[in-house]
Amino acid sequence: MSDDDPATARQERLTELRGSAKGWHGVQLAALGFIGLCGVLQTGESSDPMALQVLAGILVLVAFVLACLGIYLVGRAAWPIYGDDLAPAGDTDQAEIERASSELRRGLVMTFASIAVVALATTASWWPSDAPKGSGQVQVQAASGESFCGELAQSAQAGTLRVLTDTQPVEVSLQRLTSVRPVDSC
Repeated sequence: MSDDDPATARQERLTELRGSAKGWHGVQLAALGFIGLCGVLQTGESSDPMALQVLAGILVLVAFVLACLGIYLVGRAAWPIYGDDLAPAGDTDQAEIERASSELRRGLVMTFASIAVVALATTASWWPSDAPKGSGQVQVQAASGESFCGELAQSAQAGTLRVLTDTQPVEVSLQRLTSVRPVDSC
């Protein structure tokens, strides 16, 4: 057989396709691990609407299914499962090359689609929150040198600032106020 033999060329093409599929299989497993990691990472209590949380969960599951199907197709292209009608070694037909190429292509499309879907699911964490950033605690300094730490509250009297301290609420006249600064804790 010479290098110009169509059977040899087809066999080389199939070997090349299977080698490529084996290389992509490792990338797919990494993507599957990433999707799994995104599915289990949680920040605790979420202020996101429940519908958005459910949608994000469904999208992560869809991404997982797409990744698994992609892995199956690429795995089938890399390591075909032959039935009873096993062709003799070296007898590669064009249909086998087209099948492997199609499975590899569809498997990669599913893998990239799964990554896009999980990226979409993670956008739920960017939902705007009504909760203020930080602890909501402030340190209030009066002109007399007194200092109070706590949460700001609605003041009953005009011209005053109300601070809810650990012991009792304190109202400070705005004229006696020298500074108000946010703090992490009191």
